[in-house]
Amino acid sequence: MLQQFLTSQIFAFLLVFCRLGSAFVLLPGFGEIYVAVRARLMLALMFSLTLTPVVHNIPPVPTDAFALMTLMGGEILTGLFLGGLSRLLIAAMHIAATAIAYQSSLASALTLDIAQFQGQDTSLGNLMSVTAVVLLFATDLDHLMLKGLADSYTLFVPGQFPPIADFAQSATQTMNGAFRMALQLAAPNIVIGMILYLGGGIISRLMPTMQIFFIMMAPQLLISFFIIMVTFSAIMLWYINYFKDSLSVFLAP
Repeated sequence: MLQQFLTSQIFAFLLVFCRLGSAFVLLPGFGEIYVAVRARLMLALMFSLTLTPVVHNIPPVPTDAFALMTLMGGEILTGLFLGGLSRLLIAAMHIAATAIAYQSSLASALTLDIAQFQGQDTSLGNLMSVTAVVLLFATDLDHLMLKGLADSYTLFVPGQFPPIADFAQSATQTMNGAFRMALQLAAPNIVIGMILYLGGGIISRLMPTMQIFFIMMAPQLLISFFIIMVTFSAIMLWYINYFKDSLSVFLAP
């Protein structure tokens, strides 16, 4: 009896870790490239150890290896889905910052991308993405992400293969919402940029020999920095509310 109890408890812990560990790979703030892999692994192990006793719908230990691999694969896929949706939400700020950088002639100011996984990004994109992650922890939305992972066991019962079609539809809707939110966040800079380029195009047609787009770069940067200064707080507050509302879908009533 003791051996059976220990086997079932170890199996339950490993099954919970499959979902939470795969989610921690992609969760904003926890899965960033500047977070040490060992620290991320320890967080996932401790959270799995804490959550295992309160998860009551763990299936029995499979009798064959194929059933075990299928069960673990379904849990890993569910964890990647939950972490990927959170990553799509944080990508909305990255898309908005990139749009602002292109409209304000800051797209060529490239630095190492510290907010995503690899490559380069604009300096403004790094600033706004890192600020968004800091605000997630400052406003305790990291607790909401962890609660969403805990409540996912009422939405996606272990032992049942994940609904792939629902996952794809939810990911598509989340991506559409992220692009829509990104355009709304960057709307002031996009509108002002279009007005400036329209005025520059009219002046260029009236005076073809004048290098108008070179001349207007300095005023464009000045105006863009002023718009960012005025709207930065509102952009962040609006984004935090959007992130909170999007995560609330996965919380149990």
